[in-house]
Amino acid sequence: MAMEEDLKSFARKLVSVVNTLAALGGSSYFVLAWLDRRPDFSPAFLALLGGSVLFLNLLRILYFRAGRRRDEEGPLLSHTSDGVVQVSREAVEGGLRSALEALDDVTRLRVKVLTPSRKRTLIRAHYLAPEGVQILELSSKLRRQLVERFRQLVATEADAKLEVEMVFEGFYGKTRAQKPVDGPAPEAVDTSPPSSEPPPFTGLRYPIDLEGEDNSP
Repeated sequence: MAMEEDLKSFARKLVSVVNTLAALGGSSYFVLAWLDRRPDFSPAFLALLGGSVLFLNLLRILYFRAGRRRDEEGPLLSHTSDGVVQVSREAVEGGLRSALEALDDVTRLRVKVLTPSRKRTLIRAHYLAPEGVQILELSSKLRRQLVERFRQLVATEADAKLEVEMVFEGFYGKTRAQKPVDGPAPEAVDTSPPSSEPPPFTGLRYPIDLEGEDNSP
């Protein structure tokens, strides 16, 4: 699979070079024809050359899939000790997004994982932050969090390159309030001054103290 990707990458570059040379050659041919110095090429040769260029571009569209970006689709390859494991790109992007949106300093986050080449991975993160947050410090923090979380999800090759691109899109919302620490509620303390008035009468209390009374018949 890796060899096939390298072959397709080389073929796409080759077709791009052929298109550039064909464009330069066609422009030069028409300029020389306008100057009445057109080189003597047979119509069959020009038709063969033009047909070859069209065939290569058609092959690029159908097989090399030039209409869709290969670096934005397909699973990611995780290299483990037991072999290569394919990891869904959407699952990795969702894991990165949920991990960073849980932070208090991030309001919204969009993550895209790109693979420009087999040994190069680019994480592009667009984020919104609440007002009052230091953007430079937050960007450095998010960059470290993205790299750490990505390596937990995907094991790249030893010589592979991992890059992170942070894009700050603006302020949105306010900083979340700090949650109270769990624990028993403090008891209310009565700070009112003591009263000098006697307590109100609430009735007799039993047993009644009869000490000092004469109980003889």
